[in-house]
Amino acid sequence: MVIVEMPKDEKTDEILDSLTEHLTELKSETSELRKKGLDTKMIDLLMMDVLPKIRLARTTYEEKDVDSVKKSLAMIRNEIDSVQAGTDFDAALESIQNAYEFIREGNYPEALKIYLKLRDVYKKLPEEMRRIVYVASLDIHKKILKAQE
Repeated sequence: MVIVEMPKDEKTDEILDSLTEHLTELKSETSELRKKGLDTKMIDLLMMDVLPKIRLARTTYEEKDVDSVKKSLAMIRNEIDSVQAGTDFDAALESIQNAYEFIREGNYPEALKIYLKLRDVYKKLPEEMRRIVYVASLDIHKKILKAQE
């Protein structure tokens, strides 16, 4: 029997250790999202591929395999961010609805409080979602100003 000694690459091992820790952090974030009742199916599917890719990279020490792990982790991060942004957007839509209800009731101070909170949520949203929130916020602000005249 012939034993073939696999070359070791300390630098690559350190990188892969770091990527494994990053995966653990992403799993923790995903768990928190799941506890909030959010849909994490896509994230879970993406995570299933990462550990085998890490094992392959530890075996081959090839840069393309390490890059594949990095790419998979980036995709998971993007998906987590999308789920979280959806949460912020959903909260913004609910706030907009509440602000309009207060305006219809003539409770402009409460509508103003919601408008001020919307400005903070707006900053956290991706560009395409910002536009929707911006238009509604602008309308709410105009109605509040009109009532104060």
